[in-house]
Amino acid sequence: MNTTLARPTAIALSSLAVAACCTLSACIVNVDKTTERSGRYVSAATLEQIVPGRSQEYVRALLGEPSSKSVVDGSTEIWKWTYSETKRSGGRLIFVYSGDSTESSEGTTYVEFQEGVVHKTWQD
Repeated sequence: MNTTLARPTAIALSSLAVAACCTLSACIVNVDKTTERSGRYVSAATLEQIVPGRSQEYVRALLGEPSSKSVVDGSTEIWKWTYSETKRSGGRLIFVYSGDSTESSEGTTYVEFQEGVVHKTWQD
């Protein structure tokens, strides 16, 4: 058997196998996206509907039960709604890349009542 001829053939086959692996390694294997929400998100447009003079019943009907209520003095009460949202995404590529990202947001909406009617609203 001629070993001089066998060696270049083995190198060519090895090179072909490496090239095939590199080509296949760019295939997407897995992509995941999830969103987790908790609490009550109140949009700016919804908050605009709560104007001074509105009743507690109106606010409760529009926003639902608040996350918490605080009495500041005998005639002032502050209701708040909190929310949080977490978006996760990740992707995997065979032999090339694996990445994950997480994006979180949270906020609070406040409604202040004086003597049972809306005095002011705000968000942070």
